[in-house]
Amino acid sequence: MYAVGKVLKPRGLKGEVKVEIITSFPAHFESLHTVYFQNNKGWHPLTVSKVSFKKNAVYLIFKEVASLEEAEKLRGSYLYIPKDDLIELEEDEFYVHDLIGMRVVDEAGHDLGEIVNVESYAGNDVYVIENLHGRQQLIPAIKDVVLKVDRRLKRMTIHVIDGLLD
Repeated sequence: MYAVGKVLKPRGLKGEVKVEIITSFPAHFESLHTVYFQNNKGWHPLTVSKVSFKKNAVYLIFKEVASLEEAEKLRGSYLYIPKDDLIELEEDEFYVHDLIGMRVVDEAGHDLGEIVNVESYAGNDVYVIENLHGRQQLIPAIKDVVLKVDRRLKRMTIHVIDGLLD
């Protein structure tokens, strides 16, 4: 299961919820029929009956949620979709879960560390790698730096430009 959103709060009296989009592909919400949330009793499906976008949020109505009180119970819950519902990506696109844990090497094959996080900025994403000494370094996700990403081997090859690892 992969998280695509987090329920922020109810909206209105009929069970609509405001959801923070935590996927790089908001289009996921346009085609979703079912999302899942988890509580201490396990996984629960929610059938999406209406989707609308406003600014950086998506508003959802579920068939199973018909009141403000029921919607309030979802506050703070993450909404998940199964792997089969993920959007097929282009060859040079990646999900964050594909990148976390990936080894990063330079052009000579020297191990530089492991990707521990991906941060999004207006210009480009940045990969946070933790080197062999436990120090974190930032690698810009740009074509001049990232030369190759091998999902199968879970390895990224980068070109180390001057000052990148200082």
